[in-house]
Amino acid sequence: MDRNTLREKLSAYCEENHIFGVLRVTHRDQIVWQQSFGYADIRTKEPFDSTSMFSFYSLSKPFCAIGLLLLKDRGLVDLDTHPGVYVPEAAAFDSRVTIRHMLHHLSGLPDFGLIADFAVMHGGYDHRRVHEKLAALAAYPQLFAPGEAAQYANINILLCALIIEAVTGRPYADYMQDEVFAPLGMKTALVDHAGRQVEHRVSGHELTDGVPVPVSAAYDWMLGAGDIIGTVDDVYCLNRAIKHRLLLSPATWAEALTPSPLNQMGMGCTVTAWHGKHRITHNGGHKGFRTLHIQLPEEDFDIILLSNSGYGDARAALSEMVYEAFFGADGAYSDTVAMDIGYIPQV
Repeated sequence: MDRNTLREKLSAYCEENHIFGVLRVTHRDQIVWQQSFGYADIRTKEPFDSTSMFSFYSLSKPFCAIGLLLLKDRGLVDLDTHPGVYVPEAAAFDSRVTIRHMLHHLSGLPDFGLIADFAVMHGGYDHRRVHEKLAALAAYPQLFAPGEAAQYANINILLCALIIEAVTGRPYADYMQDEVFAPLGMKTALVDHAGRQVEHRVSGHELTDGVPVPVSAAYDWMLGAGDIIGTVDDVYCLNRAIKHRLLLSPATWAEALTPSPLNQMGMGCTVTAWHGKHRITHNGGHKGFRTLHIQLPEEDFDIILLSNSGYGDARAALSEMVYEAFFGADGAYSDTVAMDIGYIPQV
């Protein structure tokens, strides 16, 4: 597929499926492709630009993992200990659970989002009462014995954010700003919360009767697990962090990028083969947004999609088109990384 054909195919797909957002491809630190689709806000027809701030949702998790692993390197957190050592409300969880299990999503911890009646029994989300809600969650049974199966769940990374707060004595947002975002060169990234005023905030959209309609971002149970907002440039700093092994020790990066055989998840990423190439990736998706980061380290090739369309399968479809344009068609359509299940209604 030549580049003109790529532009035509991307545009046609996004127009047909009402996909808005920004797609960036880099090779050896050079932007080799960037294309935007639709609007930052359909009401005003505002276009995207370099300042457009997207909700990352689960693409926040790699950054939270880096923040926690930084404390591990400083000797302040032991990955092989129970989270209750740092967060008292977690002490009632299965005594076999470790922080390492949580980072790999092997903990088996019950999750707020996986318990149908949790909000009914204990009330809706309130970030000021997250410790109280955590104590209530601990009364529910384990999903499975720690380390014996895998379940991707926000509770694992939410607990990591609470550990960061407990160990540092600082709000998670402040710690991330000073210790992760600024050192990595993330000039505009913020930890978001309901009611926060953010310049250049992109409006999320959902489909109603086939028409994109603006919606507010979701914040329930997103602490650490899905609460970062930022630009394409901010996401690209994750590529640089992994590529140059920034902030963390080489040994810790090696741990983080080693996947569990149970789910192919490292710590804050999935590590899989994609068309026969080594791939490090994470995606995000919930109300109003879909996000994706793919890094092919051996090719020094990077794909970022930040979409303010909270529907469809554009993350997989667009990345496959990019792959074919730059590496050629090989007849293989790779498996979609299984994250954000439950937030993927098909267009």
